Amino acid sequence: GLKNEPIYAKVNKKKVGQATSPEEPIYAQVAKKVSAKIDQLNEAASAINRKIDRINKIASAGKGVGGFSGAGRSASPEPIYATIDFDDANQAGFPLRRSAAVNDLSKVGLSR
Repeated sequence: GLKNEPIYAKVNKKKVGQATSPEEPIYAQVAKKVSAKIDQLNEAASAINRKIDRINKIASAGKGVGGFSGAGRSASPEPIYATIDFDDANQAGFPLRRSAAVNDLSKVGLSR
């Protein structure tokens, strides 16, 4: 899950005399925006995973050829880190900036 990451919400105070409309509590609004961003992160993560699968297939197809022999075959492979930045998210005051090992990104997702 997202730990120790600040979530900012803008609260617009109503002007006096404005008609009071039934509004969702701020928590519901924040939760909707956050889960929408998490969906975007998950989509981006699965796209990254597909690319990595393709790279791995290419690399394993080239086994024993030139520089591929033994490449990335250590007992504990290095994780690949991806930083996904959503500018619109930051402008909206929702900095969901996250670096995670790509292997783990598919598990990012909060149960709703």
